[in-house]
Amino acid sequence: MNARKASVWVVGLLLAAGVVCVGLRWQRLPAQDLHHADTFWRLTYNVEFHSEKPGARLRVAIPFDTPHSRAFRQDLFYPGLRTERLRAAPTESREVGLQAPQPGDQAFTVRVDLHLTPEKRFRVREPNATLTAEQRAALLRSEPGIQADDPVVGETLQVLRKNLPLGSNLVNVFHDFCHRELAPSETDLPEDVVTTLRQKRVTPLGRARTLVALCRAAKIPARMVAGLEIRRDATLGRHTWVEVLVGNRWESFDPDNGYAHELPHNFLATRRDGEAIVRATGVDQLHETITLLHLPTPVSTASAKHNGLLAVLDLTRLPLEMHEVLSLVLLLPIGALVTALFRTVIGISTFGTFTPTLLAMSFIFADWHTGLIVFVVVVALGLVSRSLLEGLKLLMVPRLSVVLTYVVLMIVFAISLLEYFQLTPSAQAVLLPMVIVTMTIERFYITSEEDGTRAAARLLGGTLVVGFCCYLVLRWASAGELLLRFPELHLFTIAALVLTGRYTGYRLTELRRFRDLANPNPQGPA
Repeated sequence: MNARKASVWVVGLLLAAGVVCVGLRWQRLPAQDLHHADTFWRLTYNVEFHSEKPGARLRVAIPFDTPHSRAFRQDLFYPGLRTERLRAAPTESREVGLQAPQPGDQAFTVRVDLHLTPEKRFRVREPNATLTAEQRAALLRSEPGIQADDPVVGETLQVLRKNLPLGSNLVNVFHDFCHRELAPSETDLPEDVVTTLRQKRVTPLGRARTLVALCRAAKIPARMVAGLEIRRDATLGRHTWVEVLVGNRWESFDPDNGYAHELPHNFLATRRDGEAIVRATGVDQLHETITLLHLPTPVSTASAKHNGLLAVLDLTRLPLEMHEVLSLVLLLPIGALVTALFRTVIGISTFGTFTPTLLAMSFIFADWHTGLIVFVVVVALGLVSRSLLEGLKLLMVPRLSVVLTYVVLMIVFAISLLEYFQLTPSAQAVLLPMVIVTMTIERFYITSEEDGTRAAARLLGGTLVVGFCCYLVLRWASAGELLLRFPELHLFTIAALVLTGRYTGYRLTELRRFRDLANPNPQGPA
């Protein structure tokens, strides 16, 4: 079988496989619709503080992912502050660390977007239930406000054990006691455990602390949990509850509302083994507010329950913050197809096969107006630098490295210049692929030396034209979302590339060159 027939068979098989795969996935679409009760929310932490000395530190706890909730986007705005790389805490707190290098008034904002569902739809790692001796000791000792070794706590524990019903779980008895036997306080009372047990009146925080103290007195590891409650009226409330190590897993108890072993899906844990969402050292006048905003349902969100290895084939199950990036990546083969059509069928040459697509991708999340200007200026100055290196007769790798260094410096100072004149909002506006720019400069110089400046300029112009067409393709958001749902559509892309690779006809730009052959002069030469 020759190559032409083999190509026909390959294209046919690819088209058939694409139709079958798309059809099979289409049949599964009804099971992937969002549950009608799924909701999306934006939590915004606004924190203001004053530091007398440099070096003030803050740790902000954000909600954990649970089977009912998942954070799909997180943004941090911290002008004048520094971020800190935090080690994973033994209690697995999910924190953002910040440091104030200068004294004075400071402020920062943390924004977290959440997907909330009443069904257990997300796969998450359970809290670590295997404790070291040091961790277990920390979860059994007394703390300020939680006097687990106080005689009042010991007396209460003896009474509860003495009246323990046959077959009852001791933790459930502690929970019922804190929920039913302690009356809610109408006035502000001390929230420590000893005062609570003596007066039998309690605040919500006092209930949680009392449950922790009783569990620790009974040598059962327990810890406070600081969290948030998204209420039915779309308001946000702060709340504390308790996690108790029952057997080989952590279970949640809310003695204030009476929830045992498991909490409603709208309770979001932010910090384990603590009551404060924001912890600060070297800070005074700390003011924190947390606001809630209901978000519309994001496009291409899938929340079906996935089981088995076949879930790997469903890209929509991935976290939502990955959807936009993956949609762009899935469009890259379409950009390569556009480049192949321009080079093979139309006849427009470019610097490299993938240079137009990669340049176009760099402008997707950027301001393409300023980016294009910076690209042209950097290439022009890079050519000047490249010509100055010619007299040194350097080897290729060191020469390219020097050009790359020039490119990096020019892009960095271009960002600084645009920022000085307030012409661009961020560095992303001119974040060009530096290696591609370096190779473009090298190829432009070599082409101009071998074939003339006009030929090199024609190649650069072709690269920009094809890159602009690729840019339009990569900005096609609906196509990216479709490919995210049906990645097997790229079987058709491969088939189109195979057909393009078998094209042996005239390029459109060659029709002008051979127009005399297409319309010969019947009278012959004069």
